[in-house]
Amino acid sequence: MTATPLLSFDLERTYPAPPERVWAAWTRADLLQRWACPDPAWRVSTCEVDAREGGGYRLRFGPRPAGDANSETATFAVFEPVERLVLDVLTAGEDMAERSRCTVLLLPVEGGTRLELTVEGLSGALTAEHMRVGWTWCLEGIAAQLGAAA
Repeated sequence: MTATPLLSFDLERTYPAPPERVWAAWTRADLLQRWACPDPAWRVSTCEVDAREGGGYRLRFGPRPAGDANSETATFAVFEPVERLVLDVLTAGEDMAERSRCTVLLLPVEGGTRLELTVEGLSGALTAEHMRVGWTWCLEGIAAQLGAAA
């Protein structure tokens, strides 16, 4: 019997900020650009956001100094302000092109916001693990961005 590859994962993080500030981190280009990078040594070189259902974001990121080796294009399939985003994402680079669906839930909790992230539709276990690590860095980046904006 072979093991079924991990094609999805869940991450959770609680931030000491109200849901409106966490929502803004996902829907404002100036804030998204600060954290949407799967490696803390990399940078985001460009970022555009169309904050509405059917809109989305486009960004380029990668190793410094240029930060443009990879791209990510996301469409907001569901856009429920300050509560839920569902994104259809294409992440592409020199040696990969991966589609996924990301669901972001923002739940008010005492003293802040709990973010629940589900990433689905990945092509295999190794890709899922790489994406999990990258998204973990991104969630840490949101924490740093929220702290800097406080």
